[in-house]
Amino acid sequence: MKRLLVKFAKRIFNLDYYKQQSFNNTTNLYEYFTVKEYTRFDPNKSLNIRDKSIARNFIHIGNNSVVEANFVFENKNGFVKVGDRSFLGGGTTFICINNIEVGDDVMISWGCTIIDNNAHSLESSKRKDDVLDWKKGLDEDKIGVYKKWNVVKSAPILIKDKAWIGFNVIVLKGVTIGIGAVVGAGSIVTKDVPDYAIVAGNPAKIVKYTT
Repeated sequence: MKRLLVKFAKRIFNLDYYKQQSFNNTTNLYEYFTVKEYTRFDPNKSLNIRDKSIARNFIHIGNNSVVEANFVFENKNGFVKVGDRSFLGGGTTFICINNIEVGDDVMISWGCTIIDNNAHSLESSKRKDDVLDWKKGLDEDKIGVYKKWNVVKSAPILIKDKAWIGFNVIVLKGVTIGIGAVVGAGSIVTKDVPDYAIVAGNPAKIVKYTT
């Protein structure tokens, strides 16, 4: 029985099989990600890379993780790293133009948004053409290509080992969530969360500490 389970686990994600079966040979997304052994991940459903002109690694996922979240890479620069034995729930979306790192033994519930950028400039003069640029990309089937990301502020996000993030949480750019920290459902995290702190609310504030 043990040998059978190990054999099955190794087939959870098989890169060679994926290369043969994916996208009817029209798209080779496997060039854009790395997944280690025993991890559950379906790039067909989860990966949205706006600009595939550079064949580079946009996401690395460790061992024994369950990754059902969506990943949107808005430009050529974003990178997401997910550690070992971490769970990223369905309906959760990572939106990346910079860097997002998720540690080991992390649990992120359903419906969360993890975004390392502001999406638009805070200055109206610099975002006035955003809709037209986006529409042009849609019309040409080049979604997001004309977006001017150089005027959008961004900063890396770090979610450290053993953190637990509840349902429908929003984590904004530049935030570090500490080791073993807990973020209550529906919270908006705008500032760093200390190790083993429990935070909740909008904006999220420390409620108490855990172990």
